[in-house]
Amino acid sequence: MDEILTREILDDLAEIVAIKSVYSEPTDGAPYGTECLNALKWFVNKALSYGLKAELMDGYCAYAEAGSGDECIGILGHLDVVPAGNGWASDPFKMVEEDGKVYGRGVGDDKGAVVVCLHALRTLKKQGGLKRRVRLIVGADEERGSSCIRYYLSNGGEVPVMSFVPDSEFPVINSEKGIAHIILNFNDKKLAKNITAITGAECANAVPDKSTVSIAANSPLSKYLEKLCGGAVTSELFKLQPIARRIIESGNSFSDYEICNGKGIDITAVGTAEHASTPEKGDSALWKTLGFLAACNDSIESEYLPKIYEYLCCIDAAQKLGVYVDDPKSGKTTMCLSQAEMDGDTLKLLIDFRLPLGLTADCVAKKLEEKTGCTAVVRDYHENLYIPEDAPLITALLEVYRSLTGDMTQPLQVGGGTYARELPNAVAFGCTPLGIDINMHRADENFPVRQLFKNYEIYLAAAKKLANM
Repeated sequence: MDEILTREILDDLAEIVAIKSVYSEPTDGAPYGTECLNALKWFVNKALSYGLKAELMDGYCAYAEAGSGDECIGILGHLDVVPAGNGWASDPFKMVEEDGKVYGRGVGDDKGAVVVCLHALRTLKKQGGLKRRVRLIVGADEERGSSCIRYYLSNGGEVPVMSFVPDSEFPVINSEKGIAHIILNFNDKKLAKNITAITGAECANAVPDKSTVSIAANSPLSKYLEKLCGGAVTSELFKLQPIARRIIESGNSFSDYEICNGKGIDITAVGTAEHASTPEKGDSALWKTLGFLAACNDSIESEYLPKIYEYLCCIDAAQKLGVYVDDPKSGKTTMCLSQAEMDGDTLKLLIDFRLPLGLTADCVAKKLEEKTGCTAVVRDYHENLYIPEDAPLITALLEVYRSLTGDMTQPLQVGGGTYARELPNAVAFGCTPLGIDINMHRADENFPVRQLFKNYEIYLAAAKKLANM
């Protein structure tokens, strides 16, 4: 790659990272909020400036295209990002180049891949000679469930004959677990009498790095805490029994909690964010909050808190619930308790499940009701994607990847969900080499600059091969 191209890729990435394309309230023409719309507009304007055909589709998605022919090859990426969260060393929406890496929200998921694929299309247009068109389709609601791509498909968007999605890992993903977001409703007047609010992660597909519970003034719980402390509630509370025992038994620290006294008492727990598909890598702040409440249940007298803590706030929760499956083709069940809120007298908890073949959302919801006594509602469910390893699309992408890297790793199975499951004959292909941690969905998200440029070569070659098959 020449120096001008590498600089243009980095400059374009810095521009799109600076657009804070986190979902916000819809407005006219902006179904996912103004910043997500701004990201799509940036993409269209940039593609047009590079001489590509490009179109914005009603603020939901956009595409850019190179080549000619009756059929097209699809490349699908997304420009929305998860909220920045806490703990960044620098501004998450101002890209920083340091120590061979770029830092910023979206550099790895998925703005970096979109930028290099856009430049690959620019090169394809210059080179010509393709039997099929190559269309780069970008959405702005991937992090919340991919409604953007469903809009594309239901509103006249052309369906590619085959597609790849640069939004996972290399070499290629032939199995994606099913994804179920299930809301548990606990009608609990005793809990509502004591707490006025509780929070978890900002989005459904993340381990919460912060969780706050607001305790009502003059409630049995607030009086209990004041009695423990001998007056005003201070941080010494966490060193007193039975709370200290719960903190220590859970492997947590007293410093994981802080207190703010006002009209009531706010207790905030901190942890480490992580993508919901790999919850074991995170440190759930919501588990800590619910553990604190469970430790105080003698004063709250909630029927549900002990069950919630036992069945939902532990590493082996899936086994305890009876929904753990380890399938050789599609992997293991994972679950991530991500969001919480009080709605009147009802505590609502949202769990992100990643389900192997043979396990359905309805089955999981039934088990949750049996074990916890809650009402479980499947909010949304995306079924598994599985394509055999010897399928032509898989073998073609593997051939390209192996020829450019020498890496002979076999196709992978993952818990993460991509746009691939929204289209026929589509698979995730990169953008991160296996074993590289880019802090996806966490603070200080980063991506190796050398790999960014390598991905340009891989995606350019892959698009050419599929377009001429």
